[in-house]
Amino acid sequence: MTNLEVSEREKRILYSVIDNYIKTGEPVGSSCLLSKYQLPWSPATIRSVMFDLMDKQYLVQPHISAGRIPTEKGIRIYINSILNQRELPRSKRTVIRRRYRQLDGTFNEVIYETSIMLSDISNCTGLATLPSTRSMKIKSTKLVKIAEKKVLVIIVFENGMIDQRMIRLSRKVPEGMLRKLSDYVNKLTMALTLNEVDSIVIDKLKHESKIYREFLERVMKFWAGKYDKGLKSGVFIKGNPSIFDNYRLNNPDGLKALLRALEEKSFLVEILGKAMNENSTIVFLGAENGVPAGYSVIAAPYGANKNLGTLGVLGPLRMDYAQIVPLVDYTAKIVSKIVSTGG
Repeated sequence: MTNLEVSEREKRILYSVIDNYIKTGEPVGSSCLLSKYQLPWSPATIRSVMFDLMDKQYLVQPHISAGRIPTEKGIRIYINSILNQRELPRSKRTVIRRRYRQLDGTFNEVIYETSIMLSDISNCTGLATLPSTRSMKIKSTKLVKIAEKKVLVIIVFENGMIDQRMIRLSRKVPEGMLRKLSDYVNKLTMALTLNEVDSIVIDKLKHESKIYREFLERVMKFWAGKYDKGLKSGVFIKGNPSIFDNYRLNNPDGLKALLRALEEKSFLVEILGKAMNENSTIVFLGAENGVPAGYSVIAAPYGANKNLGTLGVLGPLRMDYAQIVPLVDYTAKIVSKIVSTGG
């Protein structure tokens, strides 16, 4: 059902139930709604509307004689009404800007700190993925000898992001040869994207000596393996223990399932991947798209004119969407600016 199929009176009562649920986590009855939210109708009228909202599956009665709580469907209507309509308070915007100004380090560290900041401000779990570097231009590439047959490949991208991985060689490479290889790889990849490296460098390998070709093929294999794995290895999760309260006492099995899902990251990879294809902040509720029951994910893509990564918040179904949706949206805009300017 759409918002058009819910009357203004139904929406006001529904939103009051949702507000009470977000603040208390408890069912609420008609008399309590009347006194708490100063509704202009009698308890009997409110009760009748609540029955209608139950018929439409926007409210549910968890126990006989208990009050009502919203369903995921009811919360979805509420969320749709506030998306792109709420602005983050100036005080929180100031805190966010100040924290980013105080950050030093690589872009990887910026994304890591973003997950921490989102958790701190939302009191939920902060999520952030490293950018997809396939379309980022390379500023420099350096090879550093670690052992006789081990070399560290360090890639610096133009926005300041740094990636590094160790590769194993099939033969020993003398120090002088490694310096020449490092200079050669740097000149070969400078100002190219990884996508361009795949096609341009492979073509040039046909004309290189055996040792250069063998080494570069090993580097190319590293790049392909590293960047074809998707988001899983690049998801930062920084949580607030309070988000587990939904499960801790009432549903220990659900808590175990949530902890296992967080450890595996698979559902987050899928959800954050979907969010990366959006143009704005999106909310994934409860059982939608594989989110554990009783929880939601608010996510937004970042990356200026092209979506490079995703950030967001994982929290209980009753989290404060009116505050956290604009928090995620504003933070994504700040990170997008950092990506485009390199700082």
